[in-house]
Amino acid sequence: MRTVGEYVLGAAIGHGATSEVLAATDRDGRDVALKLLRAHLLDDPRAVERFLAEAERTRGIAHPNVVTVLEAGRGYLAMERIHGETLAECLARGPLDEDTVRRLGAAIADGMAAAHARTIVHRDLKPANIMLDGDTPKIVDFGIATTLAEASARTTGTRLGTPAYMAPEQLSGGVIAPCVDIWALGVILFEAVTGRLPFEGFDDGRCPQLLGPAPSANISAELDHVIAACLEREPGKRPASMTSVASMLRGEEVERITQAIVEPKRPTAPRRKRWPWLAVPALLAAPAIWFALPDAPGVPMTFPVWMTMTTPIPDATTTAAEVTPAPPPAPHHHHHPSARAKAKAPSRRAGETLD
Repeated sequence: MRTVGEYVLGAAIGHGATSEVLAATDRDGRDVALKLLRAHLLDDPRAVERFLAEAERTRGIAHPNVVTVLEAGRGYLAMERIHGETLAECLARGPLDEDTVRRLGAAIADGMAAAHARTIVHRDLKPANIMLDGDTPKIVDFGIATTLAEASARTTGTRLGTPAYMAPEQLSGGVIAPCVDIWALGVILFEAVTGRLPFEGFDDGRCPQLLGPAPSANISAELDHVIAACLEREPGKRPASMTSVASMLRGEEVERITQAIVEPKRPTAPRRKRWPWLAVPALLAAPAIWFALPDAPGVPMTFPVWMTMTTPIPDATTTAAEVTPAPPPAPHHHHHPSARAKAKAPSRRAGETLD
């Protein structure tokens, strides 16, 4: 009887390049799944460190659509045992109906939204990494997942994942961001409803998603709209988040296609009305024009009060104390209106946004 820690090992139920998954039972006889690092990697400190990092990342995601991590030790990871098949095994029997695809897709998006909320990018979301626990999908295998903080400290250009489910920017530049998981979910939805991949012909290292747009799934307009949104070649044109994708799949906001990468336009401050300043030259010139006219008999030379004010008309922010009438201008003294307007123009503080 083979044991690891306090777990009794059973039959193999999965395997990968660096690890294998076995059925096991804990000390209380409960079924668990035990992920074991391959023996030849146990003496590799970096491999062990990455394995434990996966355990910590996955353990921090508490969501019914993400596999639950129970315990982690040196070279092993104990998880809940899911008595079901992978989505890949399910799709091998043929495509699913649209209602089922929408329901499964929304649940997968919910689980990934919980991961993204912890800044974790899966990088290898695909049907083989989604277990079906009855009608409930559970995302597994965060082996090459990473956090955005870890990714920013790493050299860019590293390409990890399964080519058929990798976004164009992930393939061409090694981008690590939630948008690559949204693309992968779009591929899964397309495959689940049509029974084929949107891009085919990955032999000899070719990556057809780099060469052209995704084809239409030729299904209902609503679901086709969601899939096309997830498979936009430009990351900034995809849905803003997995939460948005889930809502769209449930029909809550089918038309909402937003982006989180392209910087939105900054709101501009309302422009101050300029017309009061245009009236100042006319007011200053009025007395000169009046004196130039011939005296009309019986008409006294008086001026309305508003003609005696040389201070520019205040805007809405000027207080009454700042407005003081000036004495009438002498006929022979002329003020240059543009100079006065410049003198009264408000000065800008350093760093203030220009109109």
